[in-house]
Amino acid sequence: MRDTSLLIPSYKSSQLTWTADEIIDYLLDQEGFDCDKLNKREGATPLHSAVRWANEQGKENHDFVIQLIEMMLDAGSDPRIRNKAKLKAADLVNPSNTELREAIQKAEYVMQNEGDFVEVEDEEDEGPTGSNSDSDFDEPETGARR
Repeated sequence: MRDTSLLIPSYKSSQLTWTADEIIDYLLDQEGFDCDKLNKREGATPLHSAVRWANEQGKENHDFVIQLIEMMLDAGSDPRIRNKAKLKAADLVNPSNTELREAIQKAEYVMQNEGDFVEVEDEEDEGPTGSNSDSDFDEPETGARR
């Protein structure tokens, strides 16, 4: 049986209308949701299944496919996990879908190097920098050399 847990049509009631991406986003945000649960037959994660489904979609669904995969990655799906055939989700992407492959590879790179990045905040310009600083390495102003 094929895993279709992420393939949800839009839901309409008399009070609200949810699109498929809103439903998926809601499900991915649920406490305790396991983004990387492996299926027993193939050892595939939901990300593997979503990529296989994405490969079957036409160009008319391209934007939704990218959005779906990016939501899954943002929710914590690990693109580094290999299935029983030793393939990662990026390995399953249709070669013509370079945008999807790059999105998955970018997420893999970020996860692999997690903690190695330093966030730099923009600082106000505090004037010129350089040799006129009051550094511990400057010679004393008395002119005496050590």
